[in-house]
Amino acid sequence: MMRAINNKKNVKIFSLIIAVIFILGIGGLAYTQMSTPGATGSSTVGVIDTSRMMSPENPIFIKAANDFMTYRNQVSTDAQAKIDAAPDDATKQQIAEEAQTNIAKRDQEIAKEVQDKAMEAAKAVGESKGLSVIMAKDSVLYGGVDITEQVLKKMAADAQ
Repeated sequence: MMRAINNKKNVKIFSLIIAVIFILGIGGLAYTQMSTPGATGSSTVGVIDTSRMMSPENPIFIKAANDFMTYRNQVSTDAQAKIDAAPDDATKQQIAEEAQTNIAKRDQEIAKEVQDKAMEAAKAVGESKGLSVIMAKDSVLYGGVDITEQVLKKMAADAQ
């Protein structure tokens, strides 16, 4: 063994092997720290209580609900006038079904508009907080940064 250590060529090989093992170890440690979310103690996941997006706390939702109620009342009034003037029951039924279809379609459009605005606000808040993922609160079992209040505030500011 002493002969192997005294030989300069062997010392260089052993030193090189030790250096490679050390570098691989440091690289592996760095990789595991980078790939573990929250390894530094901060979360990169934001969570939003989606039920609060479709509630009276959200001014955009209130405006959308009022717009929908106005639309529904107008369609119902127009449909009733057409039904009263219709000559037979089949025509009356068709008018009522068309009115229901139009109301349902408008309801979906308004819900999509509110959802899109909530997503835009969530994205803006998430980017400002350095979050990489935003999820619905009910799908996260543990952890995450709750940004519901900030999203509601952003939506209120955008509604003005």
